[in-house]
Amino acid sequence: MTAPAPRTTRVGAVSIAYYVRGEGPPVLCIMGLGGRAADWNEAGFLAPLAERFEVVTFDNRGTGASDKPTGPYRLEVMADEAVGVLDALGRERAHVVGLSMGGMIAQLVAIRHPARVARLVLVATNAGGATVVAGTREAMAVLTADRTRPRAEALRAAFAAIAAPGFAERDPAALDAMVALALEQPTSEIAFARQMAAIFASDRSAAVADIAAPTLVVHGCDDPLIPVANGRALARAIPGARLVELPGCGHLPMWERPARLAEVVGEFLAAPG
Repeated sequence: MTAPAPRTTRVGAVSIAYYVRGEGPPVLCIMGLGGRAADWNEAGFLAPLAERFEVVTFDNRGTGASDKPTGPYRLEVMADEAVGVLDALGRERAHVVGLSMGGMIAQLVAIRHPARVARLVLVATNAGGATVVAGTREAMAVLTADRTRPRAEALRAAFAAIAAPGFAERDPAALDAMVALALEQPTSEIAFARQMAAIFASDRSAAVADIAAPTLVVHGCDDPLIPVANGRALARAIPGARLVELPGCGHLPMWERPARLAEVVGEFLAAPG
């Protein structure tokens, strides 16, 4: 399944590229650090959701076909840009799904724009603040560019380092696909650094208690970058939140466990009430 053609909308001074597939209740998916909309796994994760929902993805500022503005980035601004995509489509309310940094942005969408969020899904993420449990040394190393290796080799090693142990050997085709997408639409080091600085500057640990939308937290049990303890803490901090853990899964569930992730997310979003 190929990705739909991009559309663009201007939010403030920034042009944001977004992509729409399927019909039904709208679902806005927000990607993580340095990632592009394409990194959601079109065939494995998005296509099953698009059988029941209108699934909207977009390139965060600094990535893909969206603008790459200069100056510092802030997650609050990126959350407002996510809402700007809903505005462009004329969607007053949507389910919001966020992965990693995208989950942090999704929290802020729910905090800053509560009326716009029907249900909230937070995948492989944390609430920020002093109590965050750090990733392994090997996983955290992927946050620093490795200029000593060819780009494809460095990407392959980085993705393998943040997935569950043995994923690269179990599913080399998925790893190849992730590397190809990153090479096709590279994210610059400076944009990556600006997004990462925005992550470290954001502490939502107190504010998530104000999230009113029904919330599902999904976390891989073997996530080396944002360990599962963070997902458990996040679920405890959000009133009424439900937690689903994925055994044998690391930081890339849309590639490591795409069918299961689509099933869990789809069931939660389609639930009555």
